Amino acid sequence: MLPSSSTELVSSYALIPPSISSLFGKNQVSASEDEQRVHDILRECKSELGGVTDELCRARAEVERIEERLGQIKGVISELEGLLHPIRRMPTDVMAKIFEQSVRDSESQGHSRIDIKQAPLSLSQVCRSWRKLVFALPCLWKRFEIAFPTSSTSPNWYRLMQSQIMFIRLWISRSQSVPVSLSLSLCDYVITSPSLVLLDLEIMRAGPRIRELSLQFPTPSLCRLLSFIQGPLESLEYLNLQTTDTLQSSDSIPPIVLPSAPSLKKLNISSFELDMRRHQVPWVQLTELSLQCRFNTLHSQGNSDYLPILVQCPNLRTCSLGFGRVIGDIDTVTSVTLPHLSTLKVLIYTKTPYLKLFFDALHLPKLRSAKINYVEFPLAADFNETDCLWMLSRAAETVESVSLYHVDVPDFELSSCLSQLSHLKSLRFRPNLPGLHHDLVAMLTVPSSVTRRGDRTLRQRTMCPSLESLDVRCSIDVPVDAIVAMVDSRRQFEPQLRSFSLGLVVPTFERDRGDEMIRMLEARLSSHVDEGLELTIES
Repeated sequence: MLPSSSTELVSSYALIPPSISSLFGKNQVSASEDEQRVHDILRECKSELGGVTDELCRARAEVERIEERLGQIKGVISELEGLLHPIRRMPTDVMAKIFEQSVRDSESQGHSRIDIKQAPLSLSQVCRSWRKLVFALPCLWKRFEIAFPTSSTSPNWYRLMQSQIMFIRLWISRSQSVPVSLSLSLCDYVITSPSLVLLDLEIMRAGPRIRELSLQFPTPSLCRLLSFIQGPLESLEYLNLQTTDTLQSSDSIPPIVLPSAPSLKKLNISSFELDMRRHQVPWVQLTELSLQCRFNTLHSQGNSDYLPILVQCPNLRTCSLGFGRVIGDIDTVTSVTLPHLSTLKVLIYTKTPYLKLFFDALHLPKLRSAKINYVEFPLAADFNETDCLWMLSRAAETVESVSLYHVDVPDFELSSCLSQLSHLKSLRFRPNLPGLHHDLVAMLTVPSSVTRRGDRTLRQRTMCPSLESLDVRCSIDVPVDAIVAMVDSRRQFEPQLRSFSLGLVVPTFERDRGDEMIRMLEARLSSHVDEGLELTIES
């Protein structure tokens, strides 16, 4: 059966009698006297179809010719406009500044690794003149980051390693005499000896020009990449040595001896075992120090006494320490005063008596921010967690931010410490399950007499009168009214509470109660949210 559209087409020919055209689109059989006529008309239509097809081919060829001509004209116009574009007349020094900014933007977005889609490699692919300029600017090649593949992800691992090491040499050579920053890392896989030798050689060659160096490798590999410390390191400002083993290795980082590193300011060492007793570093120069024994549930981390190290670092501004079991005997305790330290971060894997000695011996007259994090670890808990509070109390005149994570302390000790922190602006208190039933919400509620009268004497009696940000974890047994009252009072107080985060610990069998409590709090605190309070409530 012919489609209906063909009926209109064929019916337009007068040669087709109505007795035939009327059957189009139907399943009826034509009359016997019209059968020969149908054959004659069909032969004529096929003949005409050939002519129309030839005409259409000629028309398409003409369209293609015109379109080709159009494309040529547009191409010429584009080239002519390109000749007049201001970028062709831009001075080389201006282009260099643009390229430098492009590289900085790429690095700020975390694209400092080898990537042909990111600067500077992407810039070198635009044209010959750009490529020549990119290769002539050492400042574009001063930062290099690469994560070596593991053998499990690449069948041609050795060949790939060789090519990447050669790429490191090429990249560093393009930086010419400019100080460079290198970040090299490999996950839990030991590099074969030939590749280690080549990589170690490249690092050692670049040693005098290295400003920042980060090596993150499995312990056996990392130990064989330290030849650079034997040479001059005039430009070195930051050194990061980090082991990446999944399981504790029988090897350990050898003592770091830096005889010539006059510019070193920042040092970070992270390993399962951290025995610092024989390390010889220009400690007095350091402004940032991080010593971390890595966490592993199958092995107990270890560190030597940190106090003899800290006493040699009078210029520290930031310090981050990880505590495991203590390596070696502690015969005497060194009292340490760090007059410039403003930020202290402590990560504790194992609670030992040494922690009390450490916090008692540490004096930080200009401490501004303290973060104490106890990692839940299945070893003997024979340490009194209030000892860190005495250290905070001694720095009460300057402390502005405190974070206590997995720290369980009695309400009396917590209240005694916080009552002295008159300049505290930010408090984060996230205790373990046994410490959820605390009275911190009640402690921080400003009495109505203070919010109404604003009396200076009463203000001084208010706990944490400068508090602007609060992050607290507690049980759902804390009344909703108490939480709302605390927020209300702090919002009426000056300075106002600007951020409030509440973590509710809800038992599995009381999920409904927890959800209802969250809905009530969000509803009753909505007016403060409308006025600018940043509110986060989670379970």
